Order: sequence, then C-alpha cells, then structure tokens
Amino acid sequence: ASFARLKVSRDALAGYGIAKRAIGEITFFDIQRYINELVESGYSISGIKKQVRIVTSPLKQAAAIRIIKADPSIGIRLPTETRVHKKTKNIVAYTQTEQSKLFDQIKVNADNAGFLAVGFMIETGLRSGELLALKWTDIEFDKNKMHVHATIVFPMSNKKSIYQDSPKSKSSNRFIPLTQRAMAILKILKERRKTEWVFEQDEHRYSYKQLMYQTKKLCQEVKVDYYGEHVFRHTFATNCYYKGVNVKILSRLMGHSSVQVTYNTYIHLYGDGFDEMYAALCL
Repeated sequence: ASFARLKVSRDALAGYGIAKRAIGEITFFDIQRYINELVESGYSISGIKKQVRIVTSPLKQAAAIRIIKADPSIGIRLPTETRVHKKTKNIVAYTQTEQSKLFDQIKVNADNAGFLAVGFMIETGLRSGELLALKWTDIEFDKNKMHVHATIVFPMSNKKSIYQDSPKSKSSNRFIPLTQRAMAILKILKERRKTEWVFEQDEHRYSYKQLMYQTKKLCQEVKVDYYGEHVFRHTFATNCYYKGVNVKILSRLMGHSSVQVTYNTYIHLYGDGFDEMYAALCL
C-alpha cells in the first residue's frame, strides 16, 4: 500500500545526515549530496526518485507558503542509469501461453474467488488494493464499466487492513471498461453475492493474504512462475500494447499520474520513439 511504502521511505531517510537538518537549513548542495549517498548505497533509479521526493515535496510546499524564501531543490540532478549500482528491474508479464493456462484453470475452478480475482486483474489492470476495495455499487453492468475510486491500505503499525474511499492518487480515480471475460467473472460472483464486496469469502471482504495464497496456488497448479500480485497488472498493460492501445490511453487505464510514468514503466514496450509520440499525443 502507498502508506506502507511512504513509511519505509521515511524510515530509510532517517539514516542519512539530511534528515537531521531543519527545513530552513537544507541547501541545494545538501540534496545533491543526499542523492550521491543514495547512489553509493546501491539504490535503483526508481528508489532514488522515491527517496528524493520525501525531501523535495515538503520543501516545495514550504517555499509556496513562504516558510522558506526559495525552494533549494530547483535544479537538482538525478543520476543516469549507468551511474547506479542497482539497475531498475525488468518488468515481467505472462505470455499468451501462460495466460491461457491460467484462464483454463480459472474456468474449471469458478467457485474459487481468488482464482477469479486473478482473471479479473489480468482483464482490468487493477492494483490488488483496488480489487479488494471493489463494491457492487462500483459496477455499472448496463454500461460495461466500473468506477475505481477506493483502495485497501495496510498500515505497517496495524495488522488490520483499512478501506480507504480515495485511490492511490487523483489519477487513480477512473472508469475502466469491462471486457466480455471481466463481465463473465462479475456475473459468476454476483450469483453468489452475500455482501457489498465484489470479492468476498465467508461473508467477509476478501483479504490480501487470501488473494496471495490463492494466486500462488493457481500458478503452482498450472506450473507457471509466481512473480507477485503486480504481475497481473503488468500483463494487462502488455496485452493493451499488443492490441494497439496507445500510451496515453494506457496511462488513463492504469491510473498513472502522467504519461511519463507509464512510459518509464513500460519503456521495453514503447521503445526509444517515446519523445515523438509524447509530443504528438500530449503537447
């Protein structure tokens, strides 16, 4: 969950000298030094960006409301990919053959909500928290679409998950068209509906622990590698690409904050021609 990741980033920041400086004392050189320290610590490019954002976001806000005279983060330079010791991980997605195996097994185990959830993530690209937060009021059967506006968060200090009626970000609040396969899954689930939750078991909202257990079980049964819950989101994005969906539309479907985020994540699909594509689509 976003909250948990933010807390991890905050805790990691505490191990560096910049965390001990008052907000009005932080300089451009402090931030640049911090970036260099992150490189030496072995952070990936994406990890460095997340850690730097913990520092620069409050500085921008402080400058905007005149707590400090100017934003010292203006002009900072992030390292190039060749400078970092830990390379950004390659995005993994299931092949068409692997997806066929998964869906064949889902079809013969339609009574398993966890298996159905896997199929639904592949068809919609939902984050696992968004999937678990889905309510029947979010589904518009007559229009073949659903409204994604909530997520389940997992605070690190509390084992109990929380329903949060706001998504990961503003752009995560979106409508997603439902494919025939996604609609078929929803109809199966609706026939045995007992609660307000789309994915449920024993009259309770389906938990992340249950989802992960069933996902691993499904992968084991069809003999495909398990890469975590996010692989289904990546598989959806890859499927969209091969269906001819352009990066701007894919970005909206994924609920990314910008087209640049989508490109940075799926550069292996869209290749080096992104700058021209971005200019044509978005400028």
